[in-house]
Amino acid sequence: MERSVIIGVFCYNRVAKLKACIEALLKNPECEGMDIVFFSDGYKLEKDKDAVLEVRRYIDSIKGFRNVIKHFRERNLSTGPNFQEGLTFLSKHYDEFVIVEDDLIVSPNYLKYLLDGLRYYRRDRTVFCVTAYVFPVNYKQYPYDTIIYKRFCSYGWAGWSDRFDTVVWDKQALKVLMNTSPGFKKRLNAEGYDLVRMLKKQISGRISTWDIQMQTHIAENRLKVIYPVLSKVSNVGFDEESTNTYGINYLITPVDKGVKRSFKYCPSDYIVPELQAQIKKPYGLKSLVIRKLINEFLKFTNRIKKAS
Repeated sequence: MERSVIIGVFCYNRVAKLKACIEALLKNPECEGMDIVFFSDGYKLEKDKDAVLEVRRYIDSIKGFRNVIKHFRERNLSTGPNFQEGLTFLSKHYDEFVIVEDDLIVSPNYLKYLLDGLRYYRRDRTVFCVTAYVFPVNYKQYPYDTIIYKRFCSYGWAGWSDRFDTVVWDKQALKVLMNTSPGFKKRLNAEGYDLVRMLKKQISGRISTWDIQMQTHIAENRLKVIYPVLSKVSNVGFDEESTNTYGINYLITPVDKGVKRSFKYCPSDYIVPELQAQIKKPYGLKSLVIRKLINEFLKFTNRIKKAS
C-alpha cells in the first residue's frame, strides 16, 4: 500500500460542473504534490454517450497535479456501485484519501483542512472520517474549528483505508442487519428521520447510492464524524442533471474564503449538544416534511410546464 494520500473524484456526464469543481480544487496549493484519480462511470443510455466522452476528454487535458490516474468504466455501474468500487480501490492502494464529487466547489483551504484533520485523528479509531461541509451553525465563543457529530456527510470528505474494512454493501446483509440488530432503526434515525427510509430504498433498489451504507456503518459501530464550524465546500448539484438530488437546495451555507491555513481540532470526546442540534435541524421531522411538500410542488409545476 502506498503511504501517500490521494484525491478521488467521482463523475459521470456533467463536464461543466466537473470543470468548475477542478478549477476550484486547483486553487489549493497542495494539488501539485498530490495524485488524483478519476472514477468516470460509463454511459447508461446512448443519449448520454457524448456527454460522458466529453467529460473524459476534459479529464485527459487536466494538469496541475503530480499524477492524473483514470478509471474510465466500460459500462454504467450507476452511482452506488461506482462509489463502492472506487472506495474499495482507494482502500486497497492508499492509506488515506480525499473525496470530491463533480458537483462540489471547494475552498482554497479545503485540502489543508482535510489533510491536517487526517493527521490529527489518525490514531483515534472512534473517528470514521472528516467532512468539509456543514450547515450554517452559530459557533461564536466556541474554541475549536471542528465539531463532533455522528452523521456521515458526503459533500467533500476524507478518510483512512483501515476504517472501511467492515462497511456492509450487500443489500441482503443490510436488510438482515436492519431487522436483527437490537435498536437498529432507532439508532440510525437518531441522526435524521430520513435515514431508515433511505436505507429501505437502497435495499429495494429504488435508489442507487452509497452514503447510506456509510451512515449505517457509523450508527451500528457508534462512530463519530468530524465537521468544520465553517463549510469548506458548496454543493451545486441540485438540478435536473443530478442523479439523487433534485428540488429545493437546502444545502446553501456560508463557505470559508480559504485564507485560514491553521486549524484547531477538537478532541473526539468534546461533545457540544447545542452545536449537534444545529447540524441535525435540517434532518428533523418538521424540516423534512416541509422540504418534501415543497419538492412535490416543484415536481408538479415542472410536469405542468412540460405538458403545456
